[in-house]
Amino acid sequence: MNSAITPNNKTSIRNKLRKISTINAAVILLLCWLLLTSTSLLFIKRYEKRNLELIATTLSTSLTAATVFEDSYDAHNKIALLGDQGMFASARLVTDENTVLVNWQDRQEPSGWYQDQLRRWIYVRPLSVPINHAENQVGTLTLAGTVNGAADFIRYSVLILSCGMVCVLVISFLISEFLHRGILVSLRNITSAIHYVIRTGDFSQRIPRNPTREFQLFSEDLNSLLSEMQTLKASLLRDNRSLAAKALEDPLTGLANRSAFIARLAQLLEQQHAPRGFVLLFLDGDRFKCINDSWGHAAGDEVLKAIAGRLLALTYPQDVVARLGGDEFAMLITSRTDQGELQQLIEDIHAAIAQPIHIAEEKPITTSVTIGYAWSQQGDSVASILERADMHMYKNKGIREERI
Repeated sequence: MNSAITPNNKTSIRNKLRKISTINAAVILLLCWLLLTSTSLLFIKRYEKRNLELIATTLSTSLTAATVFEDSYDAHNKIALLGDQGMFASARLVTDENTVLVNWQDRQEPSGWYQDQLRRWIYVRPLSVPINHAENQVGTLTLAGTVNGAADFIRYSVLILSCGMVCVLVISFLISEFLHRGILVSLRNITSAIHYVIRTGDFSQRIPRNPTREFQLFSEDLNSLLSEMQTLKASLLRDNRSLAAKALEDPLTGLANRSAFIARLAQLLEQQHAPRGFVLLFLDGDRFKCINDSWGHAAGDEVLKAIAGRLLALTYPQDVVARLGGDEFAMLITSRTDQGELQQLIEDIHAAIAQPIHIAEEKPITTSVTIGYAWSQQGDSVASILERADMHMYKNKGIREERI
């Protein structure tokens, strides 16, 4: 069962690129190291064998007289002269009668596993060359090659190559970091834009142009998507505002509906500080049913629209005019601050509503309203002020009916 991958154990793309570059460079450099090391070893092997052959040929020529006369002293001196210079590790001079004239051994030749393996690899076996005189073999010279020079050469070559490869690996890593910077910047721009959109919900953010073709195509697609989302968000906001406005608006008259009226009333009560901050008016049509029965519902709707327009004409922007339903209207008046101004407004309302309402070519319609009001008081609730205004309106309606 696979364990879930959490953000803590995920690696970044920077680390991924570093890992890929490092592994790639390390593999290439390792192959180069193996190739150069192998070439160097083959070169030193060939060089040492060839050098030993030249030494043997030269030395065999100089030992001809000593071998013929079996002069071991002279032969030893000549062999020791070259051997002391590190030309070979050991030398053995034997006449054709198997008389050993010289058996020289370099006492300073290092011995160990590494040197023994290197010696067997380079020379395989000691080198034997004949010593000839007058076209006859008079003796045999056997030389065992030295590995002092080869061991030092191999040791320093491997060390230098290893140090060089490490330096190249470090330089390759730094160059990769520099070259990857453009990719990382491109990805950072893209992810920053996405995170900004997620964090703020603002779709106006755009990704800058990118010199890399694939990233540029991806940026263009993402910018197009952001533009579409921005347009969609703006459209949704407009629709929401429109729906919100319609939800608080009476569809026939365009006035505030009951919900908007109650919300504004509650807001005014919460903000009220003065004993008389505002006044609430209830308006109820007197003969609206008769108008519907006599002229039809279409005419009744036109009458309601006309009443709404006339009420709006008598108020200030800070006042609220609402249709509560049917022929019931309400007003929140904050522009009048005393009883005298209120009474003048009520008279103006009666006069405006009493004006004939002309509907097409029909006979002008006249109507009236009954008004009840209540001044706001400290400690008022929505229910209490509505109740006082309603009671005052029905009291006035009763008075008007008695007069009629």
